[in-house]
Amino acid sequence: MRYALILTIVGTLWTSSAFAQETRGYVEGAGAFTNVSGTKSGGSTGEIGFKVAKNLVIFGSVGNIRDAESSALMDTVNQTVTNLASQELAVTGTSKTPAWYSLAGARVQFPSHRPITPYVLGGIGFAKLNPSAHFTYDSGTTLSGNTANVGDDLTSDVVSNGLFTMPTSSTGLMLRTGGGVQVPMGKHLLGDVGYSWSRISADTPLHAQNVSFGLGIRF
Repeated sequence: MRYALILTIVGTLWTSSAFAQETRGYVEGAGAFTNVSGTKSGGSTGEIGFKVAKNLVIFGSVGNIRDAESSALMDTVNQTVTNLASQELAVTGTSKTPAWYSLAGARVQFPSHRPITPYVLGGIGFAKLNPSAHFTYDSGTTLSGNTANVGDDLTSDVVSNGLFTMPTSSTGLMLRTGGGVQVPMGKHLLGDVGYSWSRISADTPLHAQNVSFGLGIRF
């Protein structure tokens, strides 16, 4: 019983020491569930942070959003589908706008008597949008006059006939704000749960709500 008590005390002191240990920074990777202007998507982020004051951390991050759907692009796709229908060609039009971004910013951490560390953050950077659209055959006479099967890709025919202009990549300003908690999981390992709101400048501004779950190493 005495040895068990000693081991328990030593274990508690070691764990407390690991949680209380002062850190200079962290490296972290996270997955996220994202809602972009009403469209559900996902993404991932890599981040590195350095402590520059007692409760202040500066960070840099890179990440992606698998589909930051643009309503303006989808409106153009839908109009093209309508125009093709008037030519007795039924197609299904889809669009996708994946985005890559890089941000720099700061986290303000709040002292806590518990191991977890709450924080708020703000960041600014740039996002590169890579929009694309596709048109697949449903029924009717194709633009080339060739036979087609349901589901065949007619995008090149639609574009080459001047009925749709494929969008080009663009870069816009990105602003992000949010908060979360870091949770020590050992001497160097940490977990992170956060929520953020972002705005990406584009022809039609994109607004993203992001819930992320991360795992990192502190140093």
